[in-house]
Amino acid sequence: MTITADQLIKAARELDQPEFTRADVAAKLGVEKSELKQAFNRARKDGLLEKTRDDEENTGHFRIT
Repeated sequence: MTITADQLIKAARELDQPEFTRADVAAKLGVEKSELKQAFNRARKDGLLEKTRDDEENTGHFRIT
């Protein structure tokens, strides 16, 4: 199953959090983080997501724009 940018954004909205990680969205969708790479890249390129920060463990945090 290929996750689309639209599916990713919908799942991120359903998390109801101001920031989220790839792992948060993967868990919501029931897939591995690696399966979200293309969807994250597309969503960022389309301006739907922006990276807000990296935490102390170098985990990227994102928000919906």
